[in-house]
Amino acid sequence: MAATTSDPMRYFPYVPRPHQDRAVRLAANVFSRGGVGLLSADCGVGKTIAVLAGYLAARAEQPGSRLFILTRTHSQTSVFESEIAVLRSSYGHITATSLVSRAHMCPMREMMGETSLAGFLRTCALYIRSGRCSYFWDLYRRGPEGRVLRDDARELVDELLSGGVVTRAVVEAASEDNAVCPYELLRCAARESRIVIGPYPYLFKSTVRRATLASLGITLDDLDIIVDEAHNLPEHVLEAETARLSAHDLLWLRENLDDVCKMTGISWTGDVVDFFWESMMTALDRVADSSEIRLEKWDVAPRFVQPRDLDALAESARPDITDPDGAVNAETPLDRLIEFLYAALHTVQSEDWLVTLNIAPHGDDTPKFMSASLTVRPFNAAALAGPVLRGARAALLMSGTLRPVRHYSTLLGIPDAVAEELASPYPQGTRMVLVDTVLSTKYRERSDDLWRLVAERIGAVLSTVPAEKSALIAFPSYAVMREVLVYAPDTGFRTPLVESPRSQLAELADAIATGPHAIFCVYGGKFSEGVDLVESGSSMIDVIVGVGIPFSPPSSYQLALQRWLDERFGRGMGYYYATTIPSLRKVTQLIGRLRRSPSDWGIVVLIDRRFLRHLSLLGEDVYADLWPYSTVEELTYAIAEYLRLKGAGAI
Repeated sequence: MAATTSDPMRYFPYVPRPHQDRAVRLAANVFSRGGVGLLSADCGVGKTIAVLAGYLAARAEQPGSRLFILTRTHSQTSVFESEIAVLRSSYGHITATSLVSRAHMCPMREMMGETSLAGFLRTCALYIRSGRCSYFWDLYRRGPEGRVLRDDARELVDELLSGGVVTRAVVEAASEDNAVCPYELLRCAARESRIVIGPYPYLFKSTVRRATLASLGITLDDLDIIVDEAHNLPEHVLEAETARLSAHDLLWLRENLDDVCKMTGISWTGDVVDFFWESMMTALDRVADSSEIRLEKWDVAPRFVQPRDLDALAESARPDITDPDGAVNAETPLDRLIEFLYAALHTVQSEDWLVTLNIAPHGDDTPKFMSASLTVRPFNAAALAGPVLRGARAALLMSGTLRPVRHYSTLLGIPDAVAEELASPYPQGTRMVLVDTVLSTKYRERSDDLWRLVAERIGAVLSTVPAEKSALIAFPSYAVMREVLVYAPDTGFRTPLVESPRSQLAELADAIATGPHAIFCVYGGKFSEGVDLVESGSSMIDVIVGVGIPFSPPSSYQLALQRWLDERFGRGMGYYYATTIPSLRKVTQLIGRLRRSPSDWGIVVLIDRRFLRHLSLLGEDVYADLWPYSTVEELTYAIAEYLRLKGAGAI
């Protein structure tokens, strides 16, 4: 293997922040030697520019190397786009493209009148084959070996690649000026880009990965990978491979069976639909309302369907175009049937899957079976993510909350990963963490008195800290939040803003720009994690209140996952891996909102004595900022004393 570059910092464009050079060196080491690396570094370290600079230093003599950056959502690609643009000034020419799906960019979609993704893709393929899409055929021409780029289109792609990062906005502007297909233009740019950016499913959803690699013209073992916000990866790969088939899906398939068989040309589709219908009806006799029961794998794995048969059904149901993003969502009952069959076949090959019949809550006037669904869910994140990470040329996973890193390496099947856990870059004294030693929101202690005391503590915090910035107050659930808000906690001259399941991020962004708000939200929700509350590089938050610990409810899947993890890693580890770590991670994500630059400061109040048992999962530096309290008087005294010392310059 290649040796580590002699100067990992040579392409780093800034004066390094504290610990940032260690992140650069880790990236350079991983990408030069191969293998997998884990980087846990708090917000403010500057992970994005560090790992990109380390990658370029390691691959400086290999301009043909390819890097795929995976983000949790499309919106998170903008940070990488801006930092790659900065690196172009120090490194030189770097080609990069951010992937967006065909359906999101097509200038003819409204004309097609198609609302579903699958319907749009089929119509799109028909338009292309019949020559009706001028946007497509003004980009390509037919050649002896298939379609090839026209000469003027070739020049347009080269112009885009030389101009900077090829983003959706850039491509759509070029498409409008030249009347060509923006998706195909983006796809051509991606095939020739050194760096490609896209959401997790492009490589971590099995039905999408093959199309993605084919679209880029590359194999996995030639590809370097960066995974952003990697603390999400274990849960993501489990959810991505989960398959559900509802009674509504089966009814639709039964009613439209002739059309489905005609479209696919697969005669045994009807036998499969009948098989699942019988399995669901038989299981319904054994389950109560709003409940769940475990099924045997042969209840959902029809023996007469072989893998090659299923591949034939999948190929016949999908249009003959390569759109990796189009395979991410199963939008029609036929799509979901195919995904369910693939998942069901996995259950025959492995014991790492749970098969259930679920009954969702429903009204008295709704038949029980109309709320039923068959579900296949995996347990083994390592079996799903590990082969991708180990199969790549090199992979680096990074997050501000990837702790404890060794536990994540176990969960993801990469036990030999090189790990680096960086301390907070912020000066001591810029944060106070107050932890309640009396109250707890555990279920058996919940009462009206508890909610009143919680509201009193929230009001004491918000009225004691001057309303210079906004405050985030997070709850384990909307139900707990409603119970506390009944007692109308004092918001201390901050305008209240309450999150609901229907809230939009734009609502929060517009509101917080007008002045300080008291933002009541749920852990892991849109307001606590979905938007970056930063202005001019500094946090717009100076108070964070965490009410309770958001432990997952004990569903049958959660309990089965815990048992599976216990058997694999030892007694007690199931609850730790499946519940404790994910729950505390939501809290650390929330706390990370407080400081985004060295000049930021603020106060964190955690209202639940159980936090004292899990302080290490909040970060080792939390001990230096800790102040336990038991009464409202102690709480307000501690805050006032902190503010006094800060005002006097003592901290």
